Order: sequence, then structure tokens, then C-alpha cells
Amino acid sequence: MVSVEKSFGKTRSWNTFLLYSVAIAIRLVIFSLPPIADTLLQRVELSTPVTSFKRLTEGVFLYQSHVPPYDGGVFHQAPLLLIIFSFLLQLPDMATFLLYSIFDIAIAHCLQKITLMKQQFERNQPTLAIEKEIDLIHPTTVAALYLFNPLTILSCVSKSTILFTNLSVIMALSWALIGRYDFSMMWIALASYLSVYPAMLVPPLILLLPRRNMTMAITSFVGTLLVLLGISRLVVGSWEFLNATYGVILFLPDLTPNVGMFWYFFIEIFDQFRSFFLMVFQFHTFIFVAPLCIRFRNRPVFVLTILCGIVAVFKSYPSVGDATLYLSLVPLHDELFKYCRYGFLVANLFLYSSVLAPIFWHLWIYAGSGNANFFYAITLVYNLGQVMLLIDLVYSMLRREFDIAHPEAIGKQVIHEQN
Repeated sequence: MVSVEKSFGKTRSWNTFLLYSVAIAIRLVIFSLPPIADTLLQRVELSTPVTSFKRLTEGVFLYQSHVPPYDGGVFHQAPLLLIIFSFLLQLPDMATFLLYSIFDIAIAHCLQKITLMKQQFERNQPTLAIEKEIDLIHPTTVAALYLFNPLTILSCVSKSTILFTNLSVIMALSWALIGRYDFSMMWIALASYLSVYPAMLVPPLILLLPRRNMTMAITSFVGTLLVLLGISRLVVGSWEFLNATYGVILFLPDLTPNVGMFWYFFIEIFDQFRSFFLMVFQFHTFIFVAPLCIRFRNRPVFVLTILCGIVAVFKSYPSVGDATLYLSLVPLHDELFKYCRYGFLVANLFLYSSVLAPIFWHLWIYAGSGNANFFYAITLVYNLGQVMLLIDLVYSMLRREFDIAHPEAIGKQVIHEQN
């Protein structure tokens, strides 16, 4: 019996190693094809003003030339990235390719651990009788769905710095499930330092921790964030980076097209209304945190998944790299799939937008036979697909909880009568 278990364990380890090797090989092959890699580097669906690798290299050049990197309004990323890439860009290009590929593998490895811990975390919670007879999703499957998602591969090869934010969020979730509030808050503080919006994820992460650690967790988050900002001040020599990084994210001075909904709206809006609608748009992103944490307080991993999806839709400078984060977490909730109603529609919306976005961009920018409405329309289709998926997941969780509480209603339509 022991030898059989050892043999199974070796087989599983070999399968995981093979999975990671193939994933790295695919990425390195695409990296080694300059026409493809250079094209992806400039795609607006993959890179934004706050995650672009091209802009990062320009910032590094200015920094190494002893010119303030935030002068000129080109570079809008965190100062610590200047230090990392000042060293990294001195090495052969293969070092950068390997770094991005290994970070993708690290996310996949964390997802495997998160899958196991999430299943253990919810083991003592009520379930449907039929679910006890169904095998849970295998951790390797979750990793494979992430590594071979075309959006994940394209985002990695484009060298978008959103990958560092995604890794930080996944690491924060992994440590929170273990119960280590210090490391969890350290990682989510790093993610917030890089991209602002991950600060929304602090409440669901705290819900995963014992109550006695809540105060320490908040203190650890704030302390780590202040330390990162202090180090950035020493690196740059001034506080100008605050406006050039977080100010750009919050106040949207750069209206470069992307897959989000901000840029076109604020191109068309009158200046006297800009501040009001900017406040409304940004507030709308954060308003979902409290109701989701209250309603699904016993499902913090689910709350974090939905909030990541909301960020991918409503942040000021989104890219498909934001979608890969929450899409990698969706398979963790395989118990909800039987309740989903719009799977075919959502899949087609993602497919249509993925195919038509580059075509409409070409018609607008290069062929001159279209206009901004073409590209913005297809980004609305893309975001509609994301919203439909999020609505479907929330409905599925609510319906499953109702079925657990009322087994006699399983398979029946529920009609709420108004008094």
C-alpha cells in the first residue's frame, strides 16, 4: 500500500513538472519570435500607461541617466520597479523572459496550494448531499487552466507589469489561508503599492484570519505600505512619484485607449463635469466591498474572486492581465458550475471580443476606415462578458446557499412573492 502511494505521488509530481516545463517552453518560444513579441508589447489590450513594459524601459533609461523619471508624463509605475529593472535590463534578454515565465509558474503553483487549502477551509461548511459523492476539482487542473489560458500567455509575453500585481494578490491569498496575517498583509500591501485597487481585497483577506489578528493585520498592511512609500521616496529623491503613479490612476490624465470604460467616456465629457463623474466612476469600483463582505462573510475566497472581477471591469486602466487574475480563481468554485446559466453566452462574448478587438483597432488606427466607436464598442462587449460572468457566479452562490437551507427546493424555480 505504501509503495502504491509513493508511486502515485511520484506520478503526480512528474505530471506537475511536465505541466510547468511545457508552460515555460511555450512562453520562451513566443518570446524568441521578435515579430510576435514586439507586436504584443504594444497591444493596448495587453499594456496600459501604468503597466507598459515599453514605458518602464523609458523610465529606467531616464533614471540611469540621472534625469527625474517622472518628468514628461510618460512613466507612471512604482519606483521600486526602477531598481529591479535597472539591474535586470543589464542582463541578456533571456533573463527577463525567464523572470516573467517563472512568475507565471509561481502563480500556478500558489493556485494549486490555494485549491487544497480552500477545499479544507470549506470542508466543515454545509454542502449539498449530492456534492459529497462528486470529486472536487484537482489542484493541477486549476494550475493548467491558468497556465494555458491564451489571455495569460499573451499577458506574460507582452511583459506587462500587471503580472507582479497578480502574483502579489495570489501570494496574499495563499498566506491568508495558512493563517499568517503578517505575510498576507505584506503581499497585499505590495500589490496595493503597485496598483492601488488591490487595497479593496484587504477586507476579504481579513475575513480569512482569526478575529484576534484583525487589528494586527490592518497595522501590518498600513506599516508595510508606509515602508514601501518611504523606500520609494529615497529612491526617487522626492514625493513626485505619488502624483505620477497613484494620481494618474485616480485622476486619469492619460486617455490612452484600453479595454476599459473610462477613456472614451472622459474624452467625450465636458470639462466642467469631469471631476464629478471621475469621483462617481472611482467610487463605483470600491462600493461593492462592504455588501459582498457582509453577505458572503463565510465565503471570503469567493468574495475576493468577485472583487478581482469587479476591479478588472471598473478600474481606470484595465488590461486582459486583470481578467486572468480572477479567471484563475473561478475554477476554485467548481461547486457553482452546475448553477451557472450563461456559460455559452459568456464564452462567446469573450471569443468575439478577442477576435474583433484587434480588427477594429486596425480599422481605426491603420486603415482609417473606422473611428474610436468601433474599438470602444468591442471593449463594451468584452466587459459585458465579464459582468455577465460575475452576475452568474453571484447568482450561483446565492442559489446554492438557498438549496442547502431548503433541500426540498432543489431543481425548482424560486418565486419571491411581494407582500
